[in-house]
Amino acid sequence: MVECWKTVLLGWAGAVTVCGAGEWSVRVLPEPAETNAVTLRLGLQAGFLDGRFHPLRAECLAGPEWSAEPGVNLQATVAAEPVDRPVRVVHGGADGGAERRGITQVTRPLRRGVRHTLRLHGRRIAGSGSVWVTFTPVGGTAEDGVTQRVSLKNGLWGAHDLPVIPQRETAYRCRLAVKPGSGVELGSLSLTPDDAEAGWDHEALEALRAMRPGVIGWPAAKGLGPYVWYDGVGPKAVRRPAVPSVLPEDGHTFGTAEYVAFCRLAGAEPMLRVTVFEPELADERVPDEAAGIRMAAEWVAYCNATGGHPLALLRQRHGQAEPLRVTRWELATRNGEAPSAASAAAYAAAMRAEDPAIRVTTCGEATLLPRSDRYVAEILQRLEAAPLDERIYYAEWYGALGLACAALDRVAQGRGGRVATPLQPEQVLYRVPRARNMLTDVGALLALINRYPAGGPLPVEGAPTASDAPLRVQAARSDEAGGLVLFLYNAGTESHTVRIDLAALRRPFMLWVSDQMAADLTARRASRRVPVTRIQKVGAAVSQTLVCVAAPCSFTRVLIKE
Repeated sequence: MVECWKTVLLGWAGAVTVCGAGEWSVRVLPEPAETNAVTLRLGLQAGFLDGRFHPLRAECLAGPEWSAEPGVNLQATVAAEPVDRPVRVVHGGADGGAERRGITQVTRPLRRGVRHTLRLHGRRIAGSGSVWVTFTPVGGTAEDGVTQRVSLKNGLWGAHDLPVIPQRETAYRCRLAVKPGSGVELGSLSLTPDDAEAGWDHEALEALRAMRPGVIGWPAAKGLGPYVWYDGVGPKAVRRPAVPSVLPEDGHTFGTAEYVAFCRLAGAEPMLRVTVFEPELADERVPDEAAGIRMAAEWVAYCNATGGHPLALLRQRHGQAEPLRVTRWELATRNGEAPSAASAAAYAAAMRAEDPAIRVTTCGEATLLPRSDRYVAEILQRLEAAPLDERIYYAEWYGALGLACAALDRVAQGRGGRVATPLQPEQVLYRVPRARNMLTDVGALLALINRYPAGGPLPVEGAPTASDAPLRVQAARSDEAGGLVLFLYNAGTESHTVRIDLAALRRPFMLWVSDQMAADLTARRASRRVPVTRIQKVGAAVSQTLVCVAAPCSFTRVLIKE
């Protein structure tokens, strides 16, 4: 091993001290005793994913607002139901001409060759009931567009489905036009790809599944007081808003049942978060701790009770015949901190009285918080005083390294399990029309860890021992991989060659595969984020020795198979 300390100059951060380049010879040793450590799988947490215009939804119209062309009167009317806001489109026809005019909106990017369906619900209120729907690629010509005619009836609401198959991978301009002197009322408009899953974007779900999240904790809103779950069950038309809203017609479309269904679609286990009572949060429905405990216990019963239990019958009346089977529950304060031991015990006892099989943890036990080694901590401290564009440039990758560092802590301590990270699904996805490109850097790093979850830790001799060292080597069993998984963490700006000796394990290893994500700190500033490269290497492990290179500012997973 060659160890040296040197000073490097980063143009934006000044002089910092890091461990220089060198070679490390390490030995992976057998476990001193058999352990029952469970594998580690990192997950996410979700907020209120309400509204069909949420980024994860399949809806391709950009939002509820439309632009009216000259001579067209666009009026919002009273909503018949939450979320859908009918609008009236009236063509005044003041110029006396026969030119059709209407409203326009630019869609999200549509996928080429994928069939989309425009669903229009409306009625005629004046003149002709004809509506001409035109789709033209942004930047294209009129010849590139497609126009279809819909006939609406007088006074009678009707639904019409129009197929749209984009010929370009781009955003489209959607235009709805009427004749002069005509007026229509549009109850709802939606444009969704036909491969949507329960209203969610198929490619976004595929990207989340590729990440293999262990759990998704919900609700993740902080500082809003206790979440009253009663508001998010039953018919959507009568639900109260989940969060304060300036639109009284906004409903609460994403409640308990919708959350559980979303978790199952994403391949994650649901973990419901209960906000414990605090005196300053008292209100008419949760006036004291006893009411908060009762509300938490009833939430468990609503999700998991069977037979003639009153809350099981209520759930069935709401259309959920089978129990939701939520076994993981987390207790937290409104600011996302762990409650007092006394409060946690009181809540857990009442909740387990409704279902003894559930697991009740406190915030911190079930959530992984990022942690920085001493080098990254210094970098982050310097970034606080750097210009905003510099902070943005490095933020995502150093945030990812913080999660990787914290994950290695749990592996080293033998504390596995399914834990949530502070990230929400929309934070680990780019909105681009191809699932293989949708994971952000931090999402791809979580996928790297989750692909072959680490089980019981194995001692590594010869590696840096400090928990805050910028270079770390951690080995663990991986039952799903059928072998051994090794993690190399290198937050510094110098490369390290790590020679790994597996002979002490006395196992017939044959093959190793490394997957590495490394930030290019010397790259020219061509984007808002530091570029991260992904490199895979394969080699033979017959000699029971393998050599890996930990690139600067990188995280590497090495899978070793018999």
